[in-house]
Amino acid sequence: MDDPIRHPLAYARELRGLSQSGLAALLDKTARGHGLRSGADKAAVSRWENGRKTPNHDSQLLIAEVFGVPLAETAAYDWPYWLPGRDEPLPLKSAYTVQALHDAQRALMDRRTFLTYSAISLAGLAAQWATVEPERLSSALGGKRVDAELVDWLEETSGRLTALPTEQRQHTVRLLDAHLATTTELIEGGRYDEDTGRRLHLLAANLATTCGWYRFDQGRHWAAGKLWGAALQSAHAAGDRDHGAGVLSDFAYQSNWLGEPKVSVDQLGHALSGTRHPTARSLLFLRRARAHAALGERADCHRDLSAAESALAAGAADPAPSWCAWMSPAVMRSVNLFQPGSVSRLLCCLAA
Repeated sequence: MDDPIRHPLAYARELRGLSQSGLAALLDKTARGHGLRSGADKAAVSRWENGRKTPNHDSQLLIAEVFGVPLAETAAYDWPYWLPGRDEPLPLKSAYTVQALHDAQRALMDRRTFLTYSAISLAGLAAQWATVEPERLSSALGGKRVDAELVDWLEETSGRLTALPTEQRQHTVRLLDAHLATTTELIEGGRYDEDTGRRLHLLAANLATTCGWYRFDQGRHWAAGKLWGAALQSAHAAGDRDHGAGVLSDFAYQSNWLGEPKVSVDQLGHALSGTRHPTARSLLFLRRARAHAALGERADCHRDLSAAESALAAGAADPAPSWCAWMSPAVMRSVNLFQPGSVSRLLCCLAA
C-alpha cells in the first residue's frame, strides 16, 4: 500500500509529475527568470512538505508562480491553504447528489489524508447554498419501487446507531457506512414518490453527517469533508435548510480546528443567513464566537455570544433540529462563567 500523502504541496507536486528535486529545479528556473536565486533544493522541499519549515515570502511567491496561483489568493489565505490541486465540491444540483454520495464513500479509502476542501472552494459552496433554492424532487425512473417499510426501518435503525455514545461508534461506524451505501443505492436506482424521495435524501444527509464526524474524530479530515459535502447535497435536495446550515457549521468547526478561523467566520455567516430556528441560530452564533475568539476579535466574540443567548431565549414551537438538539441554557451558562474574562479563556469553553 502506498504511503499517504500528508501535505498539499506534495499532492500539488505529484499532480504535475514533479519530484522534490524537479520542483526545486523549477523554482530555481523561475527565480532566474526574475534575475534571482531561489535557494530551494530537494532538502528544502522535503522540510516544507514535512511541516518542519515554512517557505519564506519570496519562496511562496515562486511556488505560487510555478503552480499558477493568483497573488490575491496567497494574500487571502495562509500557507499552505492556497495551494492548488484540492478536489472541488460539486455544485448544489440534484443531478450531482448521487455522485457526491459515491465520492464520499470512495473517500473512505482515499490515501490523501491531509486534504480538506480549500478555503476558496468552501466560500463558494457556502455562498451557493445560501442563495440557491432546492430543486423539486422527482421520482426515480428505474429499479423497483422503494418500500416505505424499508425506509421506516432504515430511519429507525440509523437513529439508534447515531444516538449511541461516541465511544461506542468505533463498533458501529461500519453499520452506519453500510446504511449510507444502501440509502445511496435506493436514491440512485429506486422508484419512489416525492415524499419518500425527501425521506431518503434526508436520511442520507443524517448518515453522512454522522459518518463525517466519526472520520473527523479519527483525524481523517479529507473523508470527513467529502461526507459533509454529500450531506449538504442531500439536505439541499430534501429542501431541509436547517440541516444544511448544520453541515456548513460542521465545515466551519473543522476549519477552526485546522487553524483557519477566518474561513470558519465566513462559513457561519452563510449558515446563519439560511436558517431560522432559534436553537440552530444560537449554536451557529456560539461557534462563530469561538472563531472570533481564535482571531482575537474580542468585540465580535462577545457580540455573537450575546446573540446566541438571545436566540436561545426566544424559543420555538417546533423541535430543534437533531444536530443542535443538545444546545441548552446550561451550555450558555457555562460560557457566561468565563465572562468578562480574556478571549483566550473563552476559547476553552467554545469548542462545541
